[in-house]
Amino acid sequence: MGFARWERVVLVLAGVLLLAFLSSHDLWAPDEPYFAEGAREMVADGRWLVPHVNGVLTTDKPPLFFWLVAILSLSLGAVSELSARLPSVLAAIGTLVLTVRLGRRFYGGRTAALAGAILATSFLFWQEARWCRIDSLLCFLIWAALSAFAAFRSGDLDGRRAGILFWLALGLAGLAKGPVGVMLPLGIAILTLIVDRQPRRWWSFAPLAGPAVFGLCAALWVVPASLWGPEGYSVWGAIREHVIDRGLHGMHHEQPFWYYARELPLMLLPWAALLPGALLIAWRRRSSSDRFLLVAALFVVVFFSLSTEKRNLYVLPAFPAFALLMARLVGFLYGWRDRSGGRATSISPRWVTIGQGAVGALLALAALALPAVALRLEGAPVGPLCLAAALLFAGGAGTLALALRSRPLESVVATAAGVALAYLATVAVVLPALDPVKSGRELAGIVKERTAASRAEGHELVAFRLGNLPRALAFYSGGIYARESRRTAVLAQHLAAAGEVFAVVNRSGLEELPGEILEGIAVLHTARLSRKNVLLISNRQPPSGRARRRGVGGFAPLAFLAGRQSGKKGVGSLRAGSGGTARSCADWREWWVRPGATPIEARRSGG
Repeated sequence: MGFARWERVVLVLAGVLLLAFLSSHDLWAPDEPYFAEGAREMVADGRWLVPHVNGVLTTDKPPLFFWLVAILSLSLGAVSELSARLPSVLAAIGTLVLTVRLGRRFYGGRTAALAGAILATSFLFWQEARWCRIDSLLCFLIWAALSAFAAFRSGDLDGRRAGILFWLALGLAGLAKGPVGVMLPLGIAILTLIVDRQPRRWWSFAPLAGPAVFGLCAALWVVPASLWGPEGYSVWGAIREHVIDRGLHGMHHEQPFWYYARELPLMLLPWAALLPGALLIAWRRRSSSDRFLLVAALFVVVFFSLSTEKRNLYVLPAFPAFALLMARLVGFLYGWRDRSGGRATSISPRWVTIGQGAVGALLALAALALPAVALRLEGAPVGPLCLAAALLFAGGAGTLALALRSRPLESVVATAAGVALAYLATVAVVLPALDPVKSGRELAGIVKERTAASRAEGHELVAFRLGNLPRALAFYSGGIYARESRRTAVLAQHLAAAGEVFAVVNRSGLEELPGEILEGIAVLHTARLSRKNVLLISNRQPPSGRARRRGVGGFAPLAFLAGRQSGKKGVGSLRAGSGGTARSCADWREWWVRPGATPIEARRSGG
């Protein structure tokens, strides 16, 4: 069987792994509803120039990803889970193709195929491929640029054509995620030439035509957005706020310098144990290909380590380089044809077998512990998790057995197969079972129904301390925009209105409301979403029997808070959902410990 055939087999299987059950579960906060709702609003109101989410202009991200979701949604009829995730998964498949092509050029066909399998089953890559987020698209555009640079560096493509392709990809990456999409491939390319001791070659890499193409690509959006965008919008202001200020001072995700030393091994699972040996042999040989991949991987990690703002997914662009280096380690042990040259060296198979044996044991132990952990987690789908655990255990046990028999390649293949099956089980049965505690769909339907009359009278809906959840409510309600606020005074003023008004609130912090406001509140629905206790509340009592209840009757939790504020030990006459049942302070405290249980059930279960 030819090498090219193995590469095709890996790409097909990886495509199945990434595309299978793509719309099996809803879009989950914090990020997915944000991008899906932005695309839905573009389609709905025709304002495509600058993204807006929940009816409000957003300066967080450039428009390319929103455009792709919206364009695919037009062809599929509506913005849906499928159309929202398609840009990410198609970009991931493109990254796999580029990785396999680079692997074939650098190290030969078998190493290329193995690199594709390693990349497709790396946890972070698999997760981002199936998530409605920018990072998979950014990774593809960065590696499209780096592939053009690698072709120029090896002499396979002349400098002018390679440079134009490089700068075009940079322009699109900038439209996807701003200056970061430009700085990463540009820094990798320049540093690689410096390491090669050939910095002057940069001047034969389309030094004029390339930047001109980049400038034209950027100007096609920046100029119209600056001239005809919403009032007050500034592209440069957005760059200053979300790139410079964020990178230097942090905004949402401040982390220490060593953050990726902790996170990267977890995100590289199940392949993290191959990384030390892969880096060691690449450093020893330091062939042209090795130098390029070492620079690409380490530049990304160091770049984001220097930034104050860090998330684990930011280092995704380093994963194709890691996958190629790991596959090269395995191929070197078997004497696979290596086109990269480099210094003569040797390395023990134990760099693979010991690491993979440890990973296999870890996977097997994690699989055994997973059902017990699931039983202790609120809302965890125990049955589906047991299925995924069984497949994970089989893969881990097989990996451990083959590693103990000193069969490096077979242990790697067993790991990839076991993890891939566990991933498929996860997306087929585990993630859909988590929708009740992760998806805002049900709550959005209830909010849409219960607030219809109030909104028709011109009253606004307030979302209080809900993070990104209002974007999910807007998406699944078809465009009900909530005024987002973290200020108690805003919520208090809203609830003091003369007419009937509604708010969706995070229970945490409601005790800061004045007691007279709390006493007049009715709880219409409760939900546990994204680790928040979410309430739909009103300043009016609904008609008898119309209260939506989850687990308990009514409105007592907020009345309990009012009682606590006034120093009362119990709650007297409370307005309950359909009967006005009085509960004691202790009863309601016990109920809130276990959402979904009635006060009596909570007492029987020990709270």
